[in-house]
Amino acid sequence: MKNRKRRPERFAKPTPQPAAPLTVPFSPRARKVFDRAVPFLLVLVVLLGLGLRAVDLKADPPPDLSWSTAHYSDEGMNNYSARNMALYGTWKTDDFLPFVIYPLTNILVALAFKLFGLGFLQVRLVSVLAGVAGVLVMYLLVRREAGRLAGLIAGLALAACYPLVMYSRLGMVETVQILFLLLTGLFYSRGLERPREMALSGLFAAATVLFVKVSAVFIAPVMVALFAWQFFAARRAPNPAPGFGRGLGFWFAGVGAAALAWFFVVFLPYRADYFEYVLRHSLEAPAGHPVSLVNYLVNTFSTGATSGVGSDPLVFFLDSGTFRAWFRLIPKLPVIALVGYLALPRLASRPGLRYILLWFVAGVLMLGWMNYRPPRYEIVFVPALVVAFAVAVGRVVSDGIIKPASRPRLWRAGLWALWLWPLVFQLTLYSGVLADEVAVGFDLPVLLITLAASVLVAGIGYLVARFLRREVRLRPLWPRIGVAAVLLGVLLWSDIGRWLTWYRTREHALVEYSEHLDWILPEGAVLAGSWAPTLLMQSRRKALCITDWANNDDPLGRFRVTHLISREDAYEQKLFDRLYPETMLQSPVLQSYLVRGFILTVHELPQSAGRQ
Repeated sequence: MKNRKRRPERFAKPTPQPAAPLTVPFSPRARKVFDRAVPFLLVLVVLLGLGLRAVDLKADPPPDLSWSTAHYSDEGMNNYSARNMALYGTWKTDDFLPFVIYPLTNILVALAFKLFGLGFLQVRLVSVLAGVAGVLVMYLLVRREAGRLAGLIAGLALAACYPLVMYSRLGMVETVQILFLLLTGLFYSRGLERPREMALSGLFAAATVLFVKVSAVFIAPVMVALFAWQFFAARRAPNPAPGFGRGLGFWFAGVGAAALAWFFVVFLPYRADYFEYVLRHSLEAPAGHPVSLVNYLVNTFSTGATSGVGSDPLVFFLDSGTFRAWFRLIPKLPVIALVGYLALPRLASRPGLRYILLWFVAGVLMLGWMNYRPPRYEIVFVPALVVAFAVAVGRVVSDGIIKPASRPRLWRAGLWALWLWPLVFQLTLYSGVLADEVAVGFDLPVLLITLAASVLVAGIGYLVARFLRREVRLRPLWPRIGVAAVLLGVLLWSDIGRWLTWYRTREHALVEYSEHLDWILPEGAVLAGSWAPTLLMQSRRKALCITDWANNDDPLGRFRVTHLISREDAYEQKLFDRLYPETMLQSPVLQSYLVRGFILTVHELPQSAGRQ
């Protein structure tokens, strides 16, 4: 019987992939100096990221960081379970249990509370460390896929990126989510050569969803597409290497380990609360979801432009006149957004960078399904733009190619037209030409007009490529370095300039209000309201978080509430006015606080109210 030729499993190339596909075109002596300087430059980049995130950590976030007040109030809500564990020794004290959705952050923050006491500095410590670690992981990932220079540029851009810096200074989960997504990509890239490390990729991928934030579920289709892409790419390789089944097995082993830990730590003891939280808070969001394909496209294309409440995410802001006044993520990152978005499709050339491309696409498609989309949801795709920007700048320095040699194809022009469509749509909104038409509901005509403009641009590019197929290269080294220096200079001037403006005008209202509220509340007080956990961050007094679906069933009778804090016409105020009209008429105002133009009012309920 003839020996069967063993069919090789395909996963990676037989030889290790080059760690630095983009080389720095220096002389041998200059390259040697650069190589020696890289560790010191990396330390400076990490220290810059740490300094921007950690200086005066008790200061308030900038008022224009978001159109909502979530960046003020949600620190306490995200870490509500951690506060309960630190004070009462249990994650659950009432109906609101964010531990089931953000278990890792609550565990780490509870540890910080136990070690260092309650406070704004302690609740923000985990996010700061995650942000700094993200700078280092970003460098390692991009260095592996695009060389040291691109890695340093990516680390520098991430370290200084103003929105990411300011959200890293807050006790929220998005910075930890970004760190875990970067670790997933890093170990996927390394696991292509060392299959055992693929287990860490699976571990971090599953932990991002199960232990950090459930909205990271978009990582599932990303990994499916990645494995399929790698499998078919390896089939075309002349000498495919064994390892696909082994690496995939390790990856699922990592997923299984994370899932098993989540099952025993979170799901088994709190399964009812988990389903309640996901169904009521995530799947049944008050703002709803797109009601048609046209609405979904508008939602998706406006990601990073603005966000809103209702069936159309733009109507609220355009009608209220705040579209141009409030925070817009992409316009505040013009260099990274424009260069990064146009460079993203070229990331498909390297396996590790494909992960970044798919991360961006899947993340934006997921965000399009949300009508309520504050900027802290949207910052999750900014690192992908940072990577694309860094690789593009690294390529300019490395090979000086302004226009690569091309073989124009109509189908490629069609794909570019689709890729340019969201960009043209956003530029149209920023110009104000068709913004009013979107506001009054003419979504489809605007989509068709911007699609036609995208096709026109792609068609012009196709014609230019047919007549100019040769490569256009900037050959001298110093002009290449000059282009990179200008781009990085504009980037740093914008990000650090805004950080310095905030630093000179920073306030400490939340800390002062928390300390004052702790002083004026009597012993045994129970403060209820969605702002209660945040404004009692410096206090050991009982805070009851009331939302539109948790702790809203007779809170006075069930939790012996003595004080209520709410914003004017906010949900808590209306709830108490409806449930206890006579009690509210007898409740004097104990104190009022001003946060970003909104008045927070503390009502002192009658002594008998909490004992009803």
